[in-house]
This record gives sequence, structure tokens and C-alpha cells, in this order.
Amino acid sequence: MKIAFFTNNYLPNTGGAAIAVESYREALEKLGHEVFVFAPKYPPWFPRYKDDSNKKVWRFPSFALKFITPQPIPLYFSFFVEDFFKKQNFDIVHSHHPFVIGKTALKLAKKYRIPIVFTHHTQYHKYVHYIPLIPEKISAKFAIQESVKYANQVDLVIAPTKEIKEMIINFGVKTRIEILPTGIDFSLWEKDISEEFLKNFPWKDKRILLYAGRLAKEKNIPFLFYSLEKLLKNRDDTIFLVVGDGEEKKNLENLIKKLNLEDKIILMGWYPREELVNFYKIAEIFVFASTTETQGLVTLEAMAGECAVVAIRAPGSMSLIEDGKEGFLVEEDLEEFSNKVELLLNNPELLKMMQKNAKIKAQEFSIDRSAIKLEELYRELIKNKEK
Repeated sequence: MKIAFFTNNYLPNTGGAAIAVESYREALEKLGHEVFVFAPKYPPWFPRYKDDSNKKVWRFPSFALKFITPQPIPLYFSFFVEDFFKKQNFDIVHSHHPFVIGKTALKLAKKYRIPIVFTHHTQYHKYVHYIPLIPEKISAKFAIQESVKYANQVDLVIAPTKEIKEMIINFGVKTRIEILPTGIDFSLWEKDISEEFLKNFPWKDKRILLYAGRLAKEKNIPFLFYSLEKLLKNRDDTIFLVVGDGEEKKNLENLIKKLNLEDKIILMGWYPREELVNFYKIAEIFVFASTTETQGLVTLEAMAGECAVVAIRAPGSMSLIEDGKEGFLVEEDLEEFSNKVELLLNNPELLKMMQKNAKIKAQEFSIDRSAIKLEELYRELIKNKEK
């Protein structure tokens, strides 16, 4: 098959949606398909991930408003795009967002009578703080209405979890919905921690709590700082590493100073995924406070690195963690969250059991397995379109 992916988030962005798109691209190409990616061009100050010059990637011209969001805003339609698209004779279009580039995907799929799939990667109504000037209640309502309208125009909607499927049905989506979690490529996790990483890692004798991901408002990172403040000050053996970058970095630095935790919470900055895996492997507990995830791919990656998880009870985390088995799910309560982390630190047998369970659970989420299921869905849609 010749497949067209349309996405607002792609490499060098390493957020969940971008990694999901790239993981599926690689897995589908391993199955013998040809995958073209239509994505924004990123500004030069964005950290490089890896060269994509040898891939079938069409970059939309874009502009960056860094004071609002680091994500570039693509100029999402031109005659050049349509001309290129038309010549490729695609079998299937897969849109990964309902807005911006997603609108181009829908327009082209309808015009050239090609089946279109839409993956609901994001709880869009929880990201409206990036829209300036418009009150959040109004923009949240608009985000829900527009994403539902979009979903009801495609041939198939993919929800990463059961909870997201239920949510979008409640919002009003009538189109057929299939649950298909994004898996991960375990080849990165099979490699040993590099000697160079260990040599330059000054906390080898510490017990490590870890957060990895964007430093963004919707990730609720200050909750983690406030919750773990007392624990970190009382325990000389424990340190909290925060791996990632984003627009909230300065605010988080100021909060660390305010809490007098400069030697206990370390902002490590951005690391490419190949090196990020080392942090997953060296940490004991992954802590996560976001309530906006659809699946929580970063949590899954941490579990693959054998981290137990303490997370706020929310759709993304609930789809991966059974409370008391791979970790703990708690309400958004500072004391309860801290108590669960301390419980694991003080009970090595419980911690070891949950770490083992987390790794076993993660192995259920293989990108190769997910790609085979996606391939089957594509073939079914193409067959139905030909009737």
C-alpha cells in the first residue's frame, strides 16, 4: 500500500504524537508498505532528532510563535501539496490531527475518493491554554465541537484506549471507532546502558525518581514538585530527575529555587530517545501528574525500562497501570501522591514486584503488533471503498 500520514507533530519534535507517527511509519515500512509523511518544517533552534532526508517527508512551510508555543504553525495548504499528493496515487490517508494539516488531509481524501483514518491522539480541549486572547471555556467547547465534526467525516476513528473511545462517543462521535494502542519498538530497550552515560552520571549512588516529557503547563509538573518537596528534603538517598524541555522551563527553575530544592530536583534538559532510554533504566520510580494524555506513551516507555509508576488517576495512566500492580494510581492529592512514592522507596520487595510487573505489562504493547492490526484496518477500508 501507499500510505499518506498527515500530522502537525513530527520529528524533531519528540512528543507522544510525533513518536507515535514515526513508530508507525517505521513499522509499516517494515511490513513492505510505502509511507509518506506530510508535516511542518521546524525552526533551526529546535533540537535535532535525526536526519530525515532519506525519508518520504513533505515539509509544509511554517512559522514559529515561540512566545505562545514551541510547536511551529504550518501554512497547511498550497497547490504544490495537492500536485504532489495527486501524482502519488495513495491507497489510504491517515490523519493524526483534526486541525490545521488535518484539514488538508480530509480535503484531499474526499476530493480524490481515498479512505481516510483519523487517530484521536490528544484531548484537544485540555490544550486550549495555547490559544491566546480567547477564554478557555469558549475555546475548549470549540475544540470539542470541531474534533467531533472532523471525526464524523472520516471513514474510521482510532482511539488509543477504551477510556478515550468512551469520551469521544460521549462528545458525539458517530463514526466507527477502533481501539488501537500505540506500541513501542523494544530494540532500544534491549541495549545495555552505555559506559559513556554511566561515566558522566553523578547520581549512581542515589535512588532516582524520574519524570520525562515536555515541560509544559498541561503536564502538571509543579504538582510533582510540591508533592515530593518534603520527601526529597528528608531523604539524602533520593533525587528527582526531570528530563525534557519546553516553555515552562523558566517557571520550573524558579519554583525549584523557591522550594530550596536545587540539589534535589535536577532539570536535565532534552535528550534524544536513544539516550532517554538510559534514564528509564537507571530510575526506580516514574512519577507522572498529567491528566491530559490519551495513552501516556512516555509512561509506557518508562515501564519498558522497568520503572514502577506513581501517577494521577487519569485516562492515559489508567489504560496502562492497574493500581497496586505496576504502580499506584492516586487522586490529585499532594499528600497521597507523596505517600505512595515513599511507600515504594521503603518497601524494596513491593518496589521490585511492581517494577517486574511494569516491564511485563509494557511488553504487551509492541509497535509491530499494532502495525499489523492497522494494516488490516487499512485493507478493509480500501476494499469497502472499491465496492
